[in-house]
Amino acid sequence: MRSAVFIALMMTVGQAMAWSNHAMLLWPVVRESSTLMEERLVAEPLEAFVRAESDAIADILEEVEQWSVEHIEAYPITPAELRFKPAQEESSLGDFLAAIRVNPDLEYGLFRQGTIDDTESDEGTMGWRQVSFLGVQNSTRDLVYYPLKPGDVTNPAHVLITANDEPDHGMDVGLYADNGTPFGEVYGFGLQPFGNPNLDYSSQAPFHMGFYHLDWLTKRVESDLLRTLPAWRIRLYESLAGLAFRTGHQYWGWRFMGWALHYIGDLTQPYHADPLPGVSLMSSIWLVVQGKTADAIQLVSNRHGVLESYQFERTQKAQAAKDWRGPLLSALHFNEDACLHSGTDIIALTGGSEALGRHLDHTLAQHAPPRFVDDASFEWTGSGYEAEVDRLIGIFGGEQALVSLDEELLTHLRRFSFFTSGWVNQALAFESGAAGGCPK
Repeated sequence: MRSAVFIALMMTVGQAMAWSNHAMLLWPVVRESSTLMEERLVAEPLEAFVRAESDAIADILEEVEQWSVEHIEAYPITPAELRFKPAQEESSLGDFLAAIRVNPDLEYGLFRQGTIDDTESDEGTMGWRQVSFLGVQNSTRDLVYYPLKPGDVTNPAHVLITANDEPDHGMDVGLYADNGTPFGEVYGFGLQPFGNPNLDYSSQAPFHMGFYHLDWLTKRVESDLLRTLPAWRIRLYESLAGLAFRTGHQYWGWRFMGWALHYIGDLTQPYHADPLPGVSLMSSIWLVVQGKTADAIQLVSNRHGVLESYQFERTQKAQAAKDWRGPLLSALHFNEDACLHSGTDIIALTGGSEALGRHLDHTLAQHAPPRFVDDASFEWTGSGYEAEVDRLIGIFGGEQALVSLDEELLTHLRRFSFFTSGWVNQALAFESGAAGGCPK
């Protein structure tokens, strides 16, 4: 019953993003690390890495495939014809993208995302439309990117924050058989398990949401909710990063780790770890009995959207003011003692996110204007209120509403910061040659 509510929800949602602008959230975590800001990485085209390490890539992808079959419930096996073929002159970037089953319409080129600390000229910069085929949104409208050339020297911090946002550029869009793309027809993922297959951001949802703690009835009634794949993406990119570091391709080591980090960040948000935060099994069944599923669907969708918009506006304004010692940006700091591994660590992470969902949902319902979070006839996405959400909340609930929502946001930013730091420490360990990554 609960899954039936959620599937209907996903059919109405036009996006499946968690934190808006992952690069902006990560920048305060890494900007003060002298190690991460050291200019030591040589930019290299992805195709150069693929051609240089084709034999080892084939082995790594087979290892990941076997691990995924053994550890990920309902894992869709990679079709034999897509398996990467080693040591062939014909092995190409296209073969690699097909083997890891990502959208081939992106260029996967060399660039970095700009930050509030940049002093470079805007001359020669790129915008969102030059790095993604997806539509412009409030959180992407003003983004600036700096092109890199092969051989340019950059640092891990800039590579990480840029790569951390890339999966929202469209990497996981259109991969299912019913998404109307030629690659979706052959990638082996089958029909999209939930969400609207005709909407771009909705089609990426099963890759960016991880429902690893479903109740027994939901698992039984709707097994398609088990077909979520962030744990696979994390393991895949971590393994490719390890190979890149071992073989002297440090730039791609950090970039692959950044790709994986995106999904870790997604899973720190309760709306990406629980289909219906704050709604118990019995409550969801009662909603179905009463015929109120559509209302519940819209409310969850709107609260998710309000959270994303509020997070973006508050953190963006804090960075624009360079309020690095203020509470919001202080919550985003590097933790040298944190450690995060793929596999069981990711499952534990989502358990913590799910546990925080009820309080988050309640806080939004209590302090945001009722029209935004408690009116089933209203649609937040595309409402035009996204850019002024904090001002409107302040008008409705006064300073106390902003204080309460900031306190709630701080809880989740601290978790984002902790798990992000753990993954960065994993990358630093790989770069230094530690085979097992950061210690437990």
